[in-house]
This record gives sequence, C-alpha cells and structure tokens, in this order.
Amino acid sequence: MTKVQRVNAMLLLVTLVACSMVQGCERTTNTGKGANVPMKTYYIGRFSLAVPAEMTMDERRSVLRFAEIKEIVWSKDVTHEQARETEWNRFMLDIKKLEPPKGKNNAIIRMKDFSGIGQWAKGVYYFYDDFSDYDGRWALLVDIGPAGVWFRGNSVVEKEDVNHYLEQNIEASAKAYIYSDLKLPKTLPIGDWFYLERGAINRPYRSQEESYASFEGHQLNLNISIKMEMDGDHYRETMGLIEGTKGMIDDASREPGISFSIVRLGKREVAGMKGEESILRASDNGKKSLLFAWEFNGKEDSGEYPTTTIEMEAPDGKLDEKMAIWDAVLDSMKPMFERKR
Repeated sequence: MTKVQRVNAMLLLVTLVACSMVQGCERTTNTGKGANVPMKTYYIGRFSLAVPAEMTMDERRSVLRFAEIKEIVWSKDVTHEQARETEWNRFMLDIKKLEPPKGKNNAIIRMKDFSGIGQWAKGVYYFYDDFSDYDGRWALLVDIGPAGVWFRGNSVVEKEDVNHYLEQNIEASAKAYIYSDLKLPKTLPIGDWFYLERGAINRPYRSQEESYASFEGHQLNLNISIKMEMDGDHYRETMGLIEGTKGMIDDASREPGISFSIVRLGKREVAGMKGEESILRASDNGKKSLLFAWEFNGKEDSGEYPTTTIEMEAPDGKLDEKMAIWDAVLDSMKPMFERKR
C-alpha cells in the first residue's frame, strides 16, 4: 500500500467511526479520489445499514414469526377510512376468486374484527391453493392512521389449527407494531425491535424471521441487496463463501466465454459477525462486470447472528471508487440491539 493509499484509508476509517457514534446520521465516505459520497441509513430487521444516498429502495420484504408484513401508505386523495375500505374490498375480491375445497361453499373459513389494534383492524382466515385444498392462511389488515399494515400468516392445515395459533401470532405482532415518521431509534423505547420501512414491532427473537432489501439508481450503475434470515429449524449452509467462490471459478474455467478473476477474497467481520468476502471481476462472452459479496452462515437459533448475505453488482470500471463504496456499506452495518455476553 502506497503512502497516499494509507492516508485515504485512514480518512475513511476516521469518517466512519465518527459517524457511527451518532444513530441515524448521514454517513460520508472518501472514495479514494477526493469525492465525498453521502450515505443514507436504513433500518432493516434487527440491524441498520447505510447505502449511497442517491440510491432508492427497489424492493423490501419482512417476515416475522412466519408472518409476512407489508406497510401501505394511504392515498392523500381520500380519507384513510376510505383507503382501507378500498384495500380490504380489493383483497376480498381476490379471495372470492379462489376455488374452494371440495365440499366447501367458498374459500373463507371465518372472519374477525380485531379490537384494540390501531384505529381499525380486520382479519380473514381462508383456504388458498398454494399447496393443498386443506391449507388455511390468516390475513390481517390494520389501519394505524397515516398508513396500513398487512400481516399475512403462514399456512397450516385447517383442521389442525385448533388452538388458533396463527390468529394469535399475527394479532400479537399487530399489537406490538409502532408507526413512526421520524428516524426510528430516536423515537422508540428500549425493547426487542424488528424494523420495517415505516415502523417497528417489539417482539423478541423466536422461531423465524427474514428481512430483504435491494437498492438501485446510482450513477455508477450499482445494485445493492441484503438478506438476513433467522430460523431455528432452517438448514444452514456449511460451505463458506471463500470455498464456494473457488469452486465457481474452477467450474467456470471449463465453460467457453466465461471467466472470473479474484480482486479480493478472504475473511471479514461485519457488525460483529465473522463472515467471508468475495470481490470478483467477471466476463461473460465479453460483457465484464464486478461482483461483490459478503456472507455469514449464521448461528443456530440466533436472531443476534442471522444468516446474512450482502451483494453489490456493477459494470466493470472505476474499481477503486466502487470498492470504497462497498467498504463503506459493510462498515456501516450494525446491530440495533445490545448483544448478550
């Protein structure tokens, strides 16, 4: 490493450390070419992550205790009462289009008004055709004022749901939901918070949860994604990223027109998780790109150490600038809780 590179690295480190002491701040990283890149912080699952501020979120998925959660901002053209009625009626029309199981008159098993949740909450337990004619699923819509939240539970065989576990599970998550327009960590009390895009749910780790977010729209044509999954019963990959990357390169060597060269490959700790990093230059029949990846295979039955994958893809070129952004993204990630000793 040259003297200039050492100076740039020190500047990057100082900037990141100083900013990490302030929750929710906009981070700035030095790209190694004198340009400053503003970074925006997102709260995803149990963690926070910063990406270049010019990027926009392309997709987001949140699953807590086997229930998928989706927030909806009501249209400002109508009252939220009208907006929730439109949303609910649209969903019910979709259910009525489902073919009921043999011997059943319709797909709806039962409906329920949930009291004490938001300003209004209503749910439906219905048959659906994803797996079999006997599987049921709960869906609960909550109106919390400026927004609505859907809670869609996992499937269960209808006759086995004698204790109404699915209903109780999504009801508990809905009751624990808090909406916030502001930067969440400054407004939420201490607790076991699972962060969504506009709100958070105060429920401790249990059974299964998943978070996914992807970002696009950078002038360097970057695409960034992060996926975290915690599941006590989930099969955890035993092969690490380093070993998998070497195997992929070996396989590619036998394919005409496809090649990979290693830019950086090794172990790297991110947010207290000892994972592995891979940066590759790829060529697919003359089309060249840069592939960035960091993986941590998780700890069994641990929401504090979830199986995590962070990826960035970009066209080849301006490698130093893109690596500096990649390093800033990884260095920005941190848990939004205090790990147990």
